[in-house]
Amino acid sequence: MIIWYKKLEINLKNLRKNLKVLKKFLPKNTQILPVIKNDAYGHGLLEVAKVLSQEGVFGFGLSEPEEALILRKKGFSEPILLLSGFEKDWIPEMYELKITPVVTNLNTFEWLKEFVKKRNIKWEFHLKVDTGMHRFGLPLEELNKIINKIKNFPALKLTGIMTHLSCAENPEHKLTQLQLENLKRTLEKLKNNEINPQYVHFANSGGIIFLPEKGNLVRPGISLYGGYPSFKAKELIKLYPVMTLRSRIVEIKRIKKGEYAGYGPNFRAKRNTLLGLVPIGYGDGYLRSLSNKGFAYYKGKRVKVVGNISMKVLYLDITQVENPKIGDEVILLGGEKEEVPADELARLAGTISYEIFCHLGKSIPREYKDV
Repeated sequence: MIIWYKKLEINLKNLRKNLKVLKKFLPKNTQILPVIKNDAYGHGLLEVAKVLSQEGVFGFGLSEPEEALILRKKGFSEPILLLSGFEKDWIPEMYELKITPVVTNLNTFEWLKEFVKKRNIKWEFHLKVDTGMHRFGLPLEELNKIINKIKNFPALKLTGIMTHLSCAENPEHKLTQLQLENLKRTLEKLKNNEINPQYVHFANSGGIIFLPEKGNLVRPGISLYGGYPSFKAKELIKLYPVMTLRSRIVEIKRIKKGEYAGYGPNFRAKRNTLLGLVPIGYGDGYLRSLSNKGFAYYKGKRVKVVGNISMKVLYLDITQVENPKIGDEVILLGGEKEEVPADELARLAGTISYEIFCHLGKSIPREYKDV
């Protein structure tokens, strides 16, 4: 494939380093279920899973059977959880792929029960409870009902209880406190009914870093890839960028004070200006919301993205760069020394680093290094 020079570099060594750093926040014997849904946040499902498997993680958190099928075909035998639940017609494939079902409501429990009865089998599952985020999860007012169903149907064995925290990176927030208290009450009610799930999990990246209690299974996501759950987290942990986007200056334009550049036009030179054209645009996953806001790293300097970002090109103001040349490399995200931090770029775009990773990983061929 012949395309403009654009290189999405995935540093697997930094992935390993981030996992090791996170382990320092965990009590001994805590199991780790990395979240690698959506093609490992754009970093590549198989390559990321291979590294994490080598590092001895418990299993993997996904969203859909399709990615589980990819992993199983490549020989991954670790437990797989579909963290957001499932649809009824997924169940046969889930069973064949040895997926641990996550029950999120009474209906999904009944679907599993019907399938297990028909096949005359046993199946372990995890129960996700909605403790206050009001996304996926069993409403707490239905807890008694599902407890009775579990007790009356031992072929389905509850081995894990989970919830998802809205703002774990803010442990003092009243919602975080409410969710943790609701989870505690759920566990007490299960215990009172002689139901003792082996795994209790609720800590995402923010929970791992900020919460004193973390359960015995944790679900790191964004932190594995070098993203911080909040800017405050940077005071507590040092993470390493896994994704780096590089490209080149392919053309240089000299424009006079008062002249325009790009669509809109959304840029007018306030001085005689040197613009470097880089063949990356929103068609490659680089967010258009970074128009006149983003920045890159070029020859030891931060340089601004100016004008509207086009489908396949953006402008950099390289006026202050010494001896710029066509063919020079620029860093648009990440870098060995995190010259372009993903979280800072995301804040400028009015989004989160997750979105940046997913967009770029979907559009630009990845290159991997593990040294």
